[in-house]
Amino acid sequence: MKSTSSLKQFGLFTLGIYILIYGFPFPLDHIPFTYEYFSKYVIALQEKFIIFFGQDLLGIEKLEKIQRTGSGDTTFDYVRIPASITLSILLALVLILIKKTRGQAENFYKWTLIYARYFVGLTLISYGIAKFLEGQFPGPTFYSMEVLFGNISPMGLAWRFFGYSDTYKIFMGLSEIVAGFLLLFRRTSILGALVSISVCLNIVLVNFSFDVPVKLFSSHLLVFSFLVLIPKIKPVVDFFILHKSTTLGEMKPLFEKRKYKIIWLIANLYLIGLIPITRAVSHVQSQKFRTMENEWEGLYSGFDSDSTRFWDKMVLEKNYMVLQTNDGKRDFLSIEEIEAEGHILIKNPDDSEKPHELFIKELDNKQYEILLRIGEKENLAIGDRKDKSDYELIKRGFNWINEYPYNR
Repeated sequence: MKSTSSLKQFGLFTLGIYILIYGFPFPLDHIPFTYEYFSKYVIALQEKFIIFFGQDLLGIEKLEKIQRTGSGDTTFDYVRIPASITLSILLALVLILIKKTRGQAENFYKWTLIYARYFVGLTLISYGIAKFLEGQFPGPTFYSMEVLFGNISPMGLAWRFFGYSDTYKIFMGLSEIVAGFLLLFRRTSILGALVSISVCLNIVLVNFSFDVPVKLFSSHLLVFSFLVLIPKIKPVVDFFILHKSTTLGEMKPLFEKRKYKIIWLIANLYLIGLIPITRAVSHVQSQKFRTMENEWEGLYSGFDSDSTRFWDKMVLEKNYMVLQTNDGKRDFLSIEEIEAEGHILIKNPDDSEKPHELFIKELDNKQYEILLRIGEKENLAIGDRKDKSDYELIKRGFNWINEYPYNR
């Protein structure tokens, strides 16, 4: 019996420590100055341990953390899982051996589940807010509509599917925000876990089905949601499956002393109030470069053949320009400023003081004269302009009545 109890405590310590290791540096990454004075040193130690684990123990010849890769499924991320599990086991053994902490496993695990609730909840809120903006799933662009279907990656296909419908994006966003906020409060945490499981399961399936490189992180959100639910799984099954009258049990206060209650209240106000607001503001600020008004947006093509011109199509959309050849090669350039009468300044990566220039003029025959000056090169062309409303994907829209399916 004693060995069973010790094994349970060891398991709870291991699981709780793993949750903390995986979630770090949350929530310190939202507290001013903590990164500079604390978090960055712990993160550096973690990275060194993971690289040591991968190279010296797993035999991976070259392992490094790629900064700002946009992927959460790098080799480093996969090595991080067994490395974190190993570290959790070692730390759990230490806690079991220390007499003072030996009997505190259940209490420790209870607090790590609270940590998991906030970690998943605030992550889902951040995900949900992003759905209301253009960052995660942008709507149809000229560039995306001009790419051949067979050349689209599975992730690109999923992003175009979700990005097409604002209604569906709003539904996904609200689902994630509701699940997140329900997880943040003890009285609604079980309902939040149930909603979060359904939301995260959908995210995981999309990531695995369309090769989206956030498989590990989304899987952890799903597992953490299950862990929040498991302590109350019996009354949940009794109510929803067996249709028995049941209760989730008495909800005891986390603290007895008043000063600890006040500290916890302040922490909650910060976590539940300030962090979602700061994330929303951050998301909104990230939209600034996507909201440039560009009256010359369109796909310009149909130019006469010219051996001196290195592009056959030109896309202008918001703050960027794409020059494309007939063989599919593309050059992306950023728009610096849109001046009067079709004069557009293009950022020059080699010399910020001398931007490239684009001049567009509409002719009487609905064609456009385009003069592009890049460095010493100058190209003049006359062609057609295609608006988004000319694409079937855009002009089809929504129809209540369809006598026949319109599936092209």
